[in-house]
Amino acid sequence: MLSFTSHDSDKTALNRWESLLHYLQHPLTAPAPLDSNSTVSRYEHDQQRMDYLSGGIVLLTSTVAQGRLLLTRAFQANRSRNSGHAGVMLSGDSALGKTTTAKRLMRWVLEEYTRQVPHWEQDEHIPVMYVEVPSGSNAKDLLREFCDFYGLSVLSRHTTADLRTKVVAAIRRARTQLIVVDELHNLSGRASGLGEAVDLLKGLHNDVSATFLYCGLDVTNSTLMHGARGQQLMSRFAVVELESYKWSSADHRKEWKQLIRTFESQLQLRNHPVGTLNTLAEYLYQRTGGSIGSLSRLLTGAAIDLIQNKAKVELLDKNLLDAYTLDLTAETFYRKVLAKNASKGKTAIEKVMA
Repeated sequence: MLSFTSHDSDKTALNRWESLLHYLQHPLTAPAPLDSNSTVSRYEHDQQRMDYLSGGIVLLTSTVAQGRLLLTRAFQANRSRNSGHAGVMLSGDSALGKTTTAKRLMRWVLEEYTRQVPHWEQDEHIPVMYVEVPSGSNAKDLLREFCDFYGLSVLSRHTTADLRTKVVAAIRRARTQLIVVDELHNLSGRASGLGEAVDLLKGLHNDVSATFLYCGLDVTNSTLMHGARGQQLMSRFAVVELESYKWSSADHRKEWKQLIRTFESQLQLRNHPVGTLNTLAEYLYQRTGGSIGSLSRLLTGAAIDLIQNKAKVELLDKNLLDAYTLDLTAETFYRKVLAKNASKGKTAIEKVMA
């Protein structure tokens, strides 16, 4: 049976203020266990569990902790500056949790702002904002994204300078504290318009007092970081490099195993005790290539399968995990592991026969 999205999912979009606020203020919560006192049916409870598994699990990883620390320092450094503001950059390959980390950091900043400025909604502040860089965008394209977030009208006669004026005024009026610019790698390339967009962002650092958080694929090694423009960005931004876990590292193995146990505690399965997957830690690493994003999809996806198929025993095991198809990157990594193991086995047998 297919599970379709509801119209309410539009409320969780990140690139408009109203929907971003709704997402940050209304995180999905784990449903209460179903018992004799429950007022919901088993079907409703199953739907709630699948919803939570689909988008509610947010872990406080070491990357999030590092992001908090660096953002705290950037906010402190920017308190009295009127140019050259400091920022933070999340850089790494796909499926490593850059956007997920950014969402966790946005929620944290909003919570902190609410504690310090409790009446910000009545004063019509917009403490955090989020924008995605369109592929191949120039400065005007990027400014349109900013305008869309703040609900500003954009007319065909508006020039880049007009839009920049509108955006800067909106950011100042809204007292925006954190500006998240995702998909930053879309500004890498040779097109002349991309340089304009980079210059626009650099100029905004001086125009507004907000702190910027950039997210992108392998940004530190991209053409964006080369030349005079790149040097200015690199000199202002602290970088969090998101990497796949390495099984050869004792620290990574320890954190990986703890990560699995934390996921297990959130899976909402009726017959799956925490620690069940302890012996499968290395297998899970091989299945996912050490990617936290792939691990999340594997465990939550397999758990959703159990719930949706109304399994009599809701327990994850290797057979179920083997049967779940992951993203191509993870599946390719696992095929290489299997081929390498098969090659080692064949060599060992040949030596015995000799």
